[in-house]
Amino acid sequence: MTPPQPDTEIRAELVRLIEGLDYFRTWRIAQLEATLPAGETLDLNTVVVPGSFFLDLYDQQSRKSDRKQILKEVQSWYAHTANEFHEFMKSGEQEVVQDINALLARFRADIGFDFLSVSGLIRKTTNKAVKRGKLANDAEWYMLQEFMVGGTAGDFTPEEIAQIQHLMTEYESAK
Repeated sequence: MTPPQPDTEIRAELVRLIEGLDYFRTWRIAQLEATLPAGETLDLNTVVVPGSFFLDLYDQQSRKSDRKQILKEVQSWYAHTANEFHEFMKSGEQEVVQDINALLARFRADIGFDFLSVSGLIRKTTNKAVKRGKLANDAEWYMLQEFMVGGTAGDFTPEEIAQIQHLMTEYESAK
């Protein structure tokens, strides 16, 4: 009896997402190594596990529900990391904001999809801002600006994009 074949769509999505996870991991390791005191080495257990871990785990599963759960775990990592980015950006430290924005722009150019869109954070931020009728802070503005400049417009209707642009314009005017 041959083992069941993995669901190719789920696996393809997992491969796409772990490519981004590995891209982030490489960036994060470089950041951490740059701040290490001379002679110390980085404990790689403090960094997100490599994408190959998730792919190996996926390939060991025989049930589709278990494979889907692994994909959901990687999707959760995107959401968690995007929330961390958002918190760092709210700090107002210009260097941190610039580093994150640069990473997000390179990520989109090199990997081919928008990190924040995959995470769901742009959708969540947009929904909250539209509900409240305004942007709450610079971090929201920067996130939506990054999306408007190079994000995936297909994630939103033309009406939603117009609302985002309106809220951003009002926020800029109030400053």
